[in-house]
Amino acid sequence: MSLAYHYSLYNPSDANVMKEVRGVLSIEGEEIMFEYKVYDMMGTAISTLNKFSFDVRYLKDIHIKKGLFKTKLIIQSTKMVFLDPLPGSSQGRIALDIKRQDKNEALSFSSKLNLALSERRLKEMDE
Repeated sequence: MSLAYHYSLYNPSDANVMKEVRGVLSIEGEEIMFEYKVYDMMGTAISTLNKFSFDVRYLKDIHIKKGLFKTKLIIQSTKMVFLDPLPGSSQGRIALDIKRQDKNEALSFSSKLNLALSERRLKEMDE
């Protein structure tokens, strides 16, 4: 299962958008895989394809935040360092913008991952 995402990187001094990250989020076995490229505001790729993954056992939370105009998929890891390689992540948390037409797919992605995490935690408690 995979899901397309994008988000903007802002200039901290004046809150203007500097770059945009576009990519695909997927689950590969026991890992969450981020594949992405960074683009300038003219739409030109300024990075090569980057791949980053981490084990789902280090996932603290994943949920959907619905707004009037945007849907965001919020991902939080158990430790800040797990999401550090992703541009725009902060304190072990990243917010991915989801296009309106992909909203239901994002809800399904989040639900399936949360169910798998719950089952894993129950299994760990039984051991």
